[in-house]
Amino acid sequence: MSLVRANTSNPPTEEEKRRALDIVLGSRTFARAEQLRALLQYLCKAEAEGQHKGLSEYVIGREVLGRPEDFSPIEDSSVRTRVYELRHKLEKLYVFEVPEEPLRIVLPKGTYFPQYERVSQAEATAVPAAANDAHSETKRLSAEGTSRTRWIWWVLALSTLLGLGGIFALVSSWGVRQQAVDPIVKEAWGALAQPDANVLICVATPLHLTVGPDTHRAFGSPIYPAPDEAYPIWRQHRPLAPGAKLGMVFSDNLIGFGTMNSILVAVNTLRRMGVSYQILPERVAPISTFRNRNVMLFGAPVDSDAITRSHESTPLVVDYEPSVQEFVIRDRKSGKMIVPQKNEQGEFRAVYGLITVLNTRDSDRGKLGMVMFSGITSAGTHGAAEYFASARALQDLRARFAREGVTRFPSAYQVVVRCTFSNMLLLSYECVEYRILEQ
Repeated sequence: MSLVRANTSNPPTEEEKRRALDIVLGSRTFARAEQLRALLQYLCKAEAEGQHKGLSEYVIGREVLGRPEDFSPIEDSSVRTRVYELRHKLEKLYVFEVPEEPLRIVLPKGTYFPQYERVSQAEATAVPAAANDAHSETKRLSAEGTSRTRWIWWVLALSTLLGLGGIFALVSSWGVRQQAVDPIVKEAWGALAQPDANVLICVATPLHLTVGPDTHRAFGSPIYPAPDEAYPIWRQHRPLAPGAKLGMVFSDNLIGFGTMNSILVAVNTLRRMGVSYQILPERVAPISTFRNRNVMLFGAPVDSDAITRSHESTPLVVDYEPSVQEFVIRDRKSGKMIVPQKNEQGEFRAVYGLITVLNTRDSDRGKLGMVMFSGITSAGTHGAAEYFASARALQDLRARFAREGVTRFPSAYQVVVRCTFSNMLLLSYECVEYRILEQ
């Protein structure tokens, strides 16, 4: 329930409106939301100039979000998504950061025009009290779960000590049901698609400094004080009890959202083919454990010794380029770079995934399969996996090979996949380049 009340008898002046906008734009809540700040400035300017008739979803998409001329609001929901985010971020601002502000900017549902509404002092002070109640409830639930969390932590530590299987070994031999899979997918996956493939899924886990309340100490890890800048960022989305301190611990248990989705794509495909698999973090499954195993690798070379070493002889690699201060797809032979695309607000519009197939290792069982999914951000990794599991995409790829006189999938090749996404959700993927390494 909103606590904001309109006061038509005392409408705000233009100076008051400008001050309200300045407070939002200079707030910590909006400090890292460049696109939302630009959107709010645009909408407030349109309101000030009375452009009610000329403002539309298409106009906002073109002038604020940098969408192309053929932008279709029906097919592309980016404007609605950004307005939704802006509305809720404004609500958070007035609850947690500036609850005392009497004049507030609100975005009523169903319109793109902001309103400036006043609240009484009593209403303004009611919000932090409600927020504190929510914080207390969260703290209570957290305390109730402390013993359970500690138990899980010790199980994880003990299982890692007992062997590579541990809690991360998710062998899917239980209840696997084979479903129809397009023959072209099985052909592309090769040895990985065989019933006895027993695929090892090896996941790179980037090293993080994880920020959290001082209860990190419960895990027995060294803790480092969090910088002052961490507190307002933390409070944007998470409760923090009054006087509580934030700390940082090193962790290599985390993966990106896109990498997680790419693993799910691979797992679902293997299950549909009736293939068993095992998932392990790379820190407990180094490259020496790949012997006599079919392997799928997930992650960026910067986080993975196995992917870095496997890419040593390939022409294409994900690499950091200082001149653009971004990760790029680099062609070592030609020096060409494929650089991610950004909009005017500096946010990614398109990134790139890299598929590397190296079915070249010999064993007593014949050739073993190895596929690596990497990319610029985890969204690129996700797009690469989706591409390699798509019958339509693989049919197109085989047709490209056929035009070069290669009538089947080569034993070693690389594919660059262009990926578009919004709010961490993959929208599209397409092949933009490939290299045949060995037929």
